[in-house]
Amino acid sequence: MFSLASKCLFVRGKVGRIVIPKCHREKFEFLNDEQSFSTNLASAEKLEIPNCPKPTFMENLKGLVCWDRAQRLHEFVDEQHRTMGPIFRMHIGAVTAVFVNSPEAYQRIFKLEGLTPQNFVPEAWTLYNEMRECPRGLLFMSGQEWLNNRRILNKLLLKPCTAKDVMVGSCESAAKKLCNEWKFFADAGKTVPELEKRLYLWSIKVIVSALMGTTWDLHEDEISGDLNILAENLHEVFVQSAKLSLLPCKLAVKFQLPVWKKFVRVMDTTIRVARKLVFRIGKVSNNGLLDLMRDSGIRDEHLIRIVTDLIIAAGDTTTYSTQWALYLLSTHEEVQERIFDIVSSNSSQEMIDNLYMKGVLRESLRLYPTAPFLMRCLSQDSTIEGYTISKGEHMIMSLYSSGRDNNNFPQANEFSPERWTRDSKNKHENVINPLGTLPFAAGARSCIGRKFAEAQMTLTISQLIKTFRITCDNAENVKMILHLISVPSEPLKLRLTTRN
Repeated sequence: MFSLASKCLFVRGKVGRIVIPKCHREKFEFLNDEQSFSTNLASAEKLEIPNCPKPTFMENLKGLVCWDRAQRLHEFVDEQHRTMGPIFRMHIGAVTAVFVNSPEAYQRIFKLEGLTPQNFVPEAWTLYNEMRECPRGLLFMSGQEWLNNRRILNKLLLKPCTAKDVMVGSCESAAKKLCNEWKFFADAGKTVPELEKRLYLWSIKVIVSALMGTTWDLHEDEISGDLNILAENLHEVFVQSAKLSLLPCKLAVKFQLPVWKKFVRVMDTTIRVARKLVFRIGKVSNNGLLDLMRDSGIRDEHLIRIVTDLIIAAGDTTTYSTQWALYLLSTHEEVQERIFDIVSSNSSQEMIDNLYMKGVLRESLRLYPTAPFLMRCLSQDSTIEGYTISKGEHMIMSLYSSGRDNNNFPQANEFSPERWTRDSKNKHENVINPLGTLPFAAGARSCIGRKFAEAQMTLTISQLIKTFRITCDNAENVKMILHLISVPSEPLKLRLTTRN
């Protein structure tokens, strides 16, 4: 099944199959004999990938000033796929990339990524690391260094979560504390103020408490100041990174543009505070995740780098994934009630394993993927969607587009956790191609924090629904925009009603 197949011509023969985009269709005739097919195949291999015109520097600068355009890049890319088909080439800032939105192309790309795939890192982050001579964690590592540390972390973080895990205990404790804090707003009849900041703080506390282990409760108060600073700065890192992605970043550095200066300031603060936290955790941790990492062979500077970036990454991504889930639940009362029925009679472990709760998370992340685009670089020349792609090309997978494609998910814009229920043949009831949504990516560089994030979101949402009914006062005004990751266009105004 190819996305937007109606815009393509499929030419078949004994030697294979190629896909001819609509824009090239007039160059070919429907001929039946094998010789004519071979001629067409040879011609097709010379076709150039549909190309969006390269923007001038002034157009990029205009995009920076008109920030709204950059915030809706996912919508623009989706429109291009509808017009140009499942593959096209486009220029963004200093990056030229090939965009694809078919699950088949995703599979091909991950298959070709190799043992130590190259990861995409925003140019601003790379330039910052070079300027500050600041080696970073797993996201920034490559080659054998990345592989060695990733193999250790896979064993610690990607195993199935159980109630005995320190991570699950941290998630459950933080969820209960969050509900107790929010009861005040429910009793006062107020919407939750500064929701984003509160969820940032909650998310950071979960990862830090998991790193510390049993000593968390003893030291929470003394490190709360640093946690608040992180919560205030983390989001701004992503906002400024997104703005810089519209420009050749080296020019922004050369001319010391205000956006670059602000990015450096917030990144300096974030790195400084996060590293300070890691040192303090290392002195007082007991049976926590940091001890497990150290005992598994990650030590010294590697440990500091990895844990620092783990705190930074977990704080931002889980915050917004949870916000989107709560937003969807606030507009679907029947889903809330079903979760309430489930959580009322199930333990924490049973909630983590519950198929309906898994469906709630999958639907939320399908409609509002934290990372609407995934990038990989090909490790060898290959053919994708009928085109020859050279080694080293940047391939961007348009998850927002494929996740909302009716060819992959019937009634794709509907929030329907039931679609992930399996039938008697073990197939999803209302899903054509589940690989149309890959919120945690796939392959060797898939999200290392996936199991942790799923447990954290599941237990927090379960506890909130068990305690409150949730509505959203401004649901109709909220849209998805980009700050590198997907965020609400305006602060959510969640209103809580305590259940009797």
